[in-house]
Amino acid sequence: MAEMGRPRLYPDSKAFADKADAYFAFVEANGKMPTLSGICLFMGFSDKQSFSNYATYGDEFSLTVNKARLMIEDDRNQRLAKADFSPGIIFDLKNNHGWKDKTEQEVTVLGHEEALAALKG
Repeated sequence: MAEMGRPRLYPDSKAFADKADAYFAFVEANGKMPTLSGICLFMGFSDKQSFSNYATYGDEFSLTVNKARLMIEDDRNQRLAKADFSPGIIFDLKNNHGWKDKTEQEVTVLGHEEALAALKG
């Protein structure tokens, strides 16, 4: 059965990987910060999900998508340690790279006798 819908922009995993590499070379050569939206636009996508969908097209495509995401995340990690840090970097990490604030809670469970004593004061 024939595939339905629009043909892929990159039917070949090597062309896909080469274009992603070209984006990072372009960013570095122009002193820009790599972004997920930037790589999507550079590669000709009209939304971020279309780029991410390529991870489902086989191991080689998945490797490229995951590597690109990791390279962008690494850029943010490096910026956290430098003087050009801004709260926007933390926002990006939380919203685009799965980072979360860690909250710890300590819970004390009282036995039956202790709970009654605590209620009586």
